[in-house]
Amino acid sequence: MGLVDEIRDRRDSWSRRLEEQRASQEPYDHEFEKQNALRIEEEIKKNREMVGKFPLLEEQSK
Repeated sequence: MGLVDEIRDRRDSWSRRLEEQRASQEPYDHEFEKQNALRIEEEIKKNREMVGKFPLLEEQSK
C-alpha cells in the first residue's frame, strides 16, 4: 500500500497548491456566496414540498 499512499500524497499536495493559487487569484465574493446559499435553501424547500407531487404539464414547460 506504500505506492497508493505515495500517489495520494502527491495528488493531495497538487490539489492544495492549485486551490491556494485559485484562491489567491480570484477575489472572494461574500455577497454572491450569501445569495447562492439563499437560492439553494429556497430550492431545497421547494423540492421538499414537491415530494410525492407531480407538477402540471404547463408548469414543466416554464
